[in-house]
Amino acid sequence: MFQRQRIGHNTGYLTDESKMTGRADNVLLPYSEQELREILRVYNSKGTPVTIAAMRTGVSGGSVPNGGDVLSLEHMKGAVGVGKDKRGYFLRVLPCTTLDEIDDILTRKSFSSLEDITEGACDALAKEPVTYFYPIDPTEMSGSIGGNIAANASGPRTYKYGPTRDWVRRIRVVMADGTFTDVVRGEHLADGRRMSFPAGKNYYSFELPRYDFNSSVKNATGPKIGENMDLLDLFIGSEGIFGVIAEADIYLAPRHPLVSNILFFPDDESALEAVKDIRSDDRIDSEFLEFMDVRSIELVRSRKKADPLSVRIPAIPEDAGSALFFDLPDDGSLNGRYAILKEIAERHGTSLDKSWCGHEASDRERMRELRHSIPKTIFEYVASLKGEMPRIHKLGSDMSVPDGSADEMMAFYKKRLNEEGLEYCMFGHIGDNHPHVEIILKSMDEFNRAKAVYEEFAAKAVELGGSPSAEHGIGKIKTKYMELLYGKQGVEELRKVKKVLDPNGILCPGNMIG
Repeated sequence: MFQRQRIGHNTGYLTDESKMTGRADNVLLPYSEQELREILRVYNSKGTPVTIAAMRTGVSGGSVPNGGDVLSLEHMKGAVGVGKDKRGYFLRVLPCTTLDEIDDILTRKSFSSLEDITEGACDALAKEPVTYFYPIDPTEMSGSIGGNIAANASGPRTYKYGPTRDWVRRIRVVMADGTFTDVVRGEHLADGRRMSFPAGKNYYSFELPRYDFNSSVKNATGPKIGENMDLLDLFIGSEGIFGVIAEADIYLAPRHPLVSNILFFPDDESALEAVKDIRSDDRIDSEFLEFMDVRSIELVRSRKKADPLSVRIPAIPEDAGSALFFDLPDDGSLNGRYAILKEIAERHGTSLDKSWCGHEASDRERMRELRHSIPKTIFEYVASLKGEMPRIHKLGSDMSVPDGSADEMMAFYKKRLNEEGLEYCMFGHIGDNHPHVEIILKSMDEFNRAKAVYEEFAAKAVELGGSPSAEHGIGKIKTKYMELLYGKQGVEELRKVKKVLDPNGILCPGNMIG
């Protein structure tokens, strides 16, 4: 048996951080893989749709139900075991284990109750002279590992470490009919464009779409399709439309000391030119490179002035316009890195004297709070509009472009927003040419105009060789961008794959392919 509860009107099960609202009758709450498999067997036999949810931290509406019931994996959490292979250590976890919980397990070296997936792995990891960590930081550390894998989430540290996909060793997938398969990287490869694999009593075989996934930029627009692709990459980034992740092995990396820095600039142009210099010098080796434009800094100033306790940071320098936020490895080369940064700063109208720097955890957290107070302020503002405008949701860009097109894309953002008279701010992952342009809405008219401009942004990013969804996935909000990037034929070919893997169409209706 499994637990099923009626969903009331005022419940978190009908929304996510996009502030989009859906509809569903019940929430299903499995406590184990066995219960999860039973739910899917029953619902598949009836043809009743289920939308997979966990912590609901996504901003694209992927866990927002479009009818049927919600399948919440919130009780399937915790670490299972530790293993080691040729690449290194990995941690086996259940799907709703959050990134904060993973970090806590690794920091405290809490392995004594875990399974040795390979002989002696728990004890060996505990005895390592340094702690290990999971390097993917998709900004929201309360998000679940299953949701992160389903969306191929990324974030600031993608700049150095790559996206979620690069750190997944294995997943256990429960298929729509309740059968399951273990998918280990390297064990199931396509024969050209023909993919075949077993799952329980089933044997699946199908043609893959004919487009190729763009790996040259930060990209979370669907699964990584290509010739001779790995089966694992079909499920990573598929947003729950092919199967349900019940368990995952994630690779770990040794943690090293870091120094956090915020370098203030007189204006946006100075900061963006400095980005090119920082990015082109490998000796600096920053963990990430985050941008905060003049409007973002002013947004934080205004919030702190209105409520000094809402943003626990020192006073921002009065002459600060924009800013760059980055971490540097605290090793024997730190002085050399700062010597290079000193020259870059002075070249672009500022100095290290005007920067913030800290290696203590409290100092680093305050700098992180400055960066993350920007989207937090906007999220709260959009939520405050829902009572008066229930159809409104957060609207910010998630596009990336190649290095050579970054200036053109930034100029296009500003040109169109200014022409439309829309208030906005730009911040985020400038190291990957992936800043977020958040449009600050005041009416449904602005919302509708902003949606049209957003579509222009997506088309421009694709025209320049980039991605219309760099890290947040497609969900239900951005399905038209799948066709923009892959064409009608590409989307139809993905639908054919779904028809093979989920013939009754019960998994996450409305996600990614409409």
